[in-house]
Amino acid sequence: MRRIAAKVLFFLTAVISLLLAAPQLWAEADLAGRAEIITGTVTFERAGNQEALNTGDPVFVKDTILTGADSSAEIVLVDLSRMKLAADTSVEITGYEVNPSEKIRRGLISLTFGKARFAVQDLQEFDDRPFCVQTGTAVVISRDTEFIVTHDRELPKDEVCRNGLATVLCLENSVIVFSPGFPGKLALLAANMVSQVCGPNLPTPPRFATAAELARILAGLDRIGTKITPPGPTGSSDGCPPK
Repeated sequence: MRRIAAKVLFFLTAVISLLLAAPQLWAEADLAGRAEIITGTVTFERAGNQEALNTGDPVFVKDTILTGADSSAEIVLVDLSRMKLAADTSVEITGYEVNPSEKIRRGLISLTFGKARFAVQDLQEFDDRPFCVQTGTAVVISRDTEFIVTHDRELPKDEVCRNGLATVLCLENSVIVFSPGFPGKLALLAANMVSQVCGPNLPTPPRFATAAELARILAGLDRIGTKITPPGPTGSSDGCPPK
């Protein structure tokens, strides 16, 4: 038990350092992945310019991707991890680095609003491989699993959730959830478990999602691609770990 706690603490310390260093750690020109499936109206913002995102387009660190109504986007990242965005969703690829020689994968996705599904590539040979998703109220940490994060900014008037409400559903293995204000208070979610973070509060205790909750959270994100396709802008495998 002490060994597991020590590993979690070490991992959490590395993640917090990653979050704090995010503005300086990655350059905007770093390739993050490629748009593999685009449905409806999807745009990206890069260096203050907004353009349509099309199938096959490369995406870079600091790009913000926005899906419109009745739209979706699936992005394959440089380590072959994937993220799928539901309609009316905005995410920034705040940082992404894959370095096979140093056995490092560090990813940081910022979900501003909406809903996204993540399938994180299992790089067992890598020593350092945190994949983090942050919202206005929560941070989710994974290394090798599949999960969904939602972030609602506009809530009913009887809700008091400053900065919104984040909901996390783990689909397999496990993920860690915590509030930025309480990084030492962790919620560990196993498969089919859900937790929420309301404003600056602690995550709710993990519990198994009901059938109705599963259907609601999975709506629009019931499937995510499994085809292995290198994410380079012309089909190259630049930046990907060796198979």
